[in-house]
Amino acid sequence: MRSLLAAILSLFLPPRGAHRALERPPIPTVYAPAPARRARPYPPDVIPADGLPLVRPYLAVWERERDERDRRRLQRERRRAAVLATLGQDYVPSEAAA
Repeated sequence: MRSLLAAILSLFLPPRGAHRALERPPIPTVYAPAPARRARPYPPDVIPADGLPLVRPYLAVWERERDERDRRRLQRERRRAAVLATLGQDYVPSEAAA
């Protein structure tokens, strides 16, 4: 059984013995120019939105969270009105009183 140190070192050091590659692949030294850019079929001030979603994800998440907060607030008000009704009191929400 190998020691713990040998196991850790084998993760970070190159392998030894017959399994190691004898030659490294040659590094290409020939300069290859970048492919030529095609002309845009639209003016530079127009942003193409063909592949983009119509609504940004952060906006959809914000709207979903806002709707959830409103739903929870209305549920709290309904519960409060039910509890106060059992005590014989009328409950007028603060939005309706204004």
